[in-house]
Amino acid sequence: MRIQDYVSGMRIPTLALSVAPVWMGVEAALYEFRARDISASSGTTVAVAFLCLGVALFLQIAANFANDYSDGVHGADANRGANSGVIESIDIDVAAENGYTREEIDEVLQRAAPTRLVASGVPPKHVLIAAIVNAVLACACGIAVCVLTGHWWLILVGAMCVAAAWFYVGGPKPYGYMGFGELVAFVFFGLVATLGTQYALCGTITGYGWYGAAVIGLVAAIVLSINNLRDIHTDAAAGKRTLEVRIGERASTVMICVAIGVVLLAMLIPWSVLWITIDSSLENLTIISGYAATLGSIVLILISVVAILDVAHHRFRNAMKTCCG
Repeated sequence: MRIQDYVSGMRIPTLALSVAPVWMGVEAALYEFRARDISASSGTTVAVAFLCLGVALFLQIAANFANDYSDGVHGADANRGANSGVIESIDIDVAAENGYTREEIDEVLQRAAPTRLVASGVPPKHVLIAAIVNAVLACACGIAVCVLTGHWWLILVGAMCVAAAWFYVGGPKPYGYMGFGELVAFVFFGLVATLGTQYALCGTITGYGWYGAAVIGLVAAIVLSINNLRDIHTDAAAGKRTLEVRIGERASTVMICVAIGVVLLAMLIPWSVLWITIDSSLENLTIISGYAATLGSIVLILISVVAILDVAHHRFRNAMKTCCG
């Protein structure tokens, strides 16, 4: 496998979904450290935080390669080979001369899925090996976390994560083909990654951690849902019965827009309320903190509105960039 193929298979733009829950878990742990008046600057704490990040990143990369391998073997990516990448550089002027409107061209560009490795001719065995290597690296990071923290039962959680990554589109009955992808994304990219990081760092799980985990998990589910909505026609043709295929394009669009609205409300709460009570003392309020909270709320509202409009107008690529960025 060429280096450029490997980098393409990693799907780097989506890796923010691995960084976000670990970051949230670290924040939740630091909040708990401050509440206990415990120093969080020890070398072990820093090492565990980076190892948790390694687990999340390597596991997602492994899942991306496993997804590419399984979909390629099952034929779900038959129309996403190297030739499909031509749409990336379509000559708009030539297309317009052939009778296509700019709106039609934009629709094609937005629905054009990224090129997949197996469908492009990369040997499936090479893609599978890449998945296994990254899964092993994730396991190595996870075992190191267990060694440093003494929480050996986390190995069981790690094994469940590896199984979830493989059986999404792998195995005889992949759950991704039955409409459970969003639910599993919420659980593992949200709850497990965030709360696992917090527990590994401070040995407990708090309400703050649960709140952040739920929000991050919902964002992960939204990104997967947008991806599936983009591929709804090709997935249906390939027999891939995702949630979006099951409920239809219109209902999926409404579901995603509502979910984005829920995330917006959930994120506005800490921006506009928690800054008031962070020290349980009104004397700590300042004009700067109030300005920051207001500005942050405005930014979140604008991002959410842009994402909703992108989904509603089938600008799926733009929507995924907004949600992942």
